[in-house]
This record gives sequence, structure tokens and C-alpha cells, in this order.
Amino acid sequence: MITKEELKKEVDKLPDDLLDEVFSLLQQVLRQTKDSTKNMSTQAWGNWKKNLEQFSPDFMNDRNQSSNQSRESFD
Repeated sequence: MITKEELKKEVDKLPDDLLDEVFSLLQQVLRQTKDSTKNMSTQAWGNWKKNLEQFSPDFMNDRNQSSNQSRESFD
């Protein structure tokens, strides 16, 4: 994996007439990375919501517990 320092050294070697092109390419890569990350997050939340829709509206409406439960005391 290339380090930032190595990348900076290579940029320093570039002729001035290529700097605009390299900068534009870097900006494009950064935008795509940001958009990709945002899309993955949106997709994950969409999947979560879709899974919730699989439950019926009455899911766990009846939460009654038996009234004759006995519990130990922690005394």
C-alpha cells in the first residue's frame, strides 16, 4: 500500500502542466469514494426498513405474562 508521503513525492516530481489534470482526477476519486460510502449507508438502512416490513402489524401486540410466576428473593 502506498503511503501519503510516497504520493506526495510523486506529485512533487510532476511537471506543472499536469498539476491541474492530476488535481481534477484526485477530486473525482474523492467524490466517487464519498458517493459510494453514502450509497452503501443508504442501502443498509433501506435493507433494514425492508426487513421490518416483513413483520405483521400485530407482531408482539400480546405481551401478557403468566400471573403465577414465582421469583426468588436475593436476600
